[in-house]
Amino acid sequence: MARPQAGSPRIWFTRLAALVLAPGLAACAAPAPEQQRADSLVAGEAGAEVGEKADEAAGFESFARSVPGEGMSGGVVVVDPATVLQDGWIHMPLHGTTDYRMTYLDGRLAIRAEPRQSASGLIRRVAIDPARCPILEWTWRVERLQDAADLRVKAADDVAASIFLLFGDPGLLSDPDPVPTLRYVWTNGRLARGAVIDNPYLPGTVRSLVVRNGGGPLGAWVSERRDIAADYWRAFGRAPGAPVGAVVLFTDNDQTGEPALAHYGAARALCEE
Repeated sequence: MARPQAGSPRIWFTRLAALVLAPGLAACAAPAPEQQRADSLVAGEAGAEVGEKADEAAGFESFARSVPGEGMSGGVVVVDPATVLQDGWIHMPLHGTTDYRMTYLDGRLAIRAEPRQSASGLIRRVAIDPARCPILEWTWRVERLQDAADLRVKAADDVAASIFLLFGDPGLLSDPDPVPTLRYVWTNGRLARGAVIDNPYLPGTVRSLVVRNGGGPLGAWVSERRDIAADYWRAFGRAPGAPVGAVVLFTDNDQTGEPALAHYGAARALCEE
């Protein structure tokens, strides 16, 4: 993750608010969002044929409730690689630009993320009430991750794959306020699965929950299902006080410089009927 500039402890949220809440202002100094998205998400070549694997045996961690089969609807689309250009995704550069592009891998569309001494993400606005839509499910895969990364240390705060959920409104560009943010991460084996890590740049505001660690399983699609309300409580010690207002896909290596490669598949929030 990018190192904030001196004297600007909230620079991450400043840039985030500029892109999420004031796209018109950002467009005054940059290409139109449509052009940014077209430049950032380029149709890629079909990936190598790798046997698709499921991770059904792992199930849920003890702190995530099972996904109910009854009383839940199809919910809210959070990520759809087939419609990224239409869904308002915006490239959010913090330090350099991670290469995000559409690709086709193992029979499915995906968003490929490869950092280049960079820290940047893809962000879009959403409206998810965790009380009504408590379950988030998604697919992702990691081909390479950074062995030296350590989410507890500023100088090593890189992640192979992560999904940020921003609870509430980050505020206006002229006066941005940090909002509670839960980040699901796939990192190396330095941290245990289920660990909650306070972000070294924004302690108390951004907290990471380790969903996958180490090499298990690299080069294979993995499906995740999380209870975002329960995970929020685990991370912050209280219930969410606001809906999820934005989601970010984020892969970086600006701190360690080590190569990483990840793919993000579809994601949706399941809602109670």
